[in-house]
Amino acid sequence: MTAKVHFTTTKYRFNFVHVAQSPAVVFIASHPERSISLWEGFRFDIAAFAPHLCNRTPDKGAMKALSISMPQKAGPRPGSFLAARNKPALAQAFRVMAACLVTYLIVQLLGLKQGYWALFTVLIVMQGSVGATAGAAIDRLIATVAGAVLGGLAVLATPHQPVAIGASLILVSGILTFAAVRLPRLRGAGLTAAIVILTRSPDIPVGAFVIDRILEISLGGLVGVLASRFILPSRSHGAMMKGFAGVLDAIAERLEAQADALESGQALASSDANIAVRQSLVAAEALLIEARRERSLWLADQDVSDAIPRALWRVRNDIVQIGGLLDSPLPPTVSQSVGAAAAEMLRTQASHAQACARAMIDGTSVAQQDDEADAGNAFEAVFNAYQKSDTARAGGFEAVGRIFELAFALRRIRDDMQDLAARIAEAATPER
Repeated sequence: MTAKVHFTTTKYRFNFVHVAQSPAVVFIASHPERSISLWEGFRFDIAAFAPHLCNRTPDKGAMKALSISMPQKAGPRPGSFLAARNKPALAQAFRVMAACLVTYLIVQLLGLKQGYWALFTVLIVMQGSVGATAGAAIDRLIATVAGAVLGGLAVLATPHQPVAIGASLILVSGILTFAAVRLPRLRGAGLTAAIVILTRSPDIPVGAFVIDRILEISLGGLVGVLASRFILPSRSHGAMMKGFAGVLDAIAERLEAQADALESGQALASSDANIAVRQSLVAAEALLIEARRERSLWLADQDVSDAIPRALWRVRNDIVQIGGLLDSPLPPTVSQSVGAAAAEMLRTQASHAQACARAMIDGTSVAQQDDEADAGNAFEAVFNAYQKSDTARAGGFEAVGRIFELAFALRRIRDDMQDLAARIAEAATPER
């Protein structure tokens, strides 16, 4: 008795063949590279077991060597998993600590009496990426200027009495809260105005007090941006590309699942998975604003275009359409006629999606997928034969309509994936 299982990772697709009552396990990897390292010190030649990938005759000795006892998978080094998982948090903690140290030294050097506002600003504006920090610093500065100016005007126009101060505080808070609802970047203005109204000493001129607050908060924002830029920098562009690559990996998984459904003739529930892909794409697309901010402030060199997310949305819509066609099984006659060819086309598109994901991470163009065109041509030949067959003429309107819609969706996802590859090539990091 032989059990066969396969799964797909972001780079490789592995097939496991296990023979009962035997510790032997055979690994076959569907990947164009010649060899793959499964575990440290354990390699095998793909050409020996999958000659169709390398156009050569299999070597019997190498095939025999493939059927080996599974080695004990080496566990991760102590603490390595936690270190990798917490690496972004540790880097951010180090950046914030360094920024606080620099800000504190500057405050002491300049003798700022209320320099703690600069430290507060550092803690507020420091974000996980350069673009996010720059955006928070700019918003904080705008809110500070608005709040300090309005608070200063309120102090000048209000007698220094508790009732008058309370009335001015309520009025200014209402005005700035309304403004913050209309313009979210002003949401910190009310806090600054309240600080100016409540903490100004009568011995300090209002103008000097307001200017000091603006300078202190500007100092904190500047130090925060510089720390994010030069201390273990995390660019929004890279995070955005990783997010898009994750979306493509999820799309590849959906395409593989759809191919399995076509081959097995079973229904496929897609709603939850489609929602997850959409949420991942929305989250990755949100980083586009931060990446553009980095570019506009000369904090990054990479140009940013919205062509890639547009292409990804089209691909996502394509898999939603295909998933809708597979909510119920195709008729057996239709599945037998075109199911295998359609499934193979979906698998090649899944492989293409993974190649696009790798290209995004590496900043390169998408590697050529030789089998993609072959699978497309094979499906077209099978579909054309189906159109002229007695099966199509005898089929009901719904069944024939579904297969024609499937053919349309497959052609469109192929075109959209090719367009995505072209957009990735345009955004590829130029060689230096």
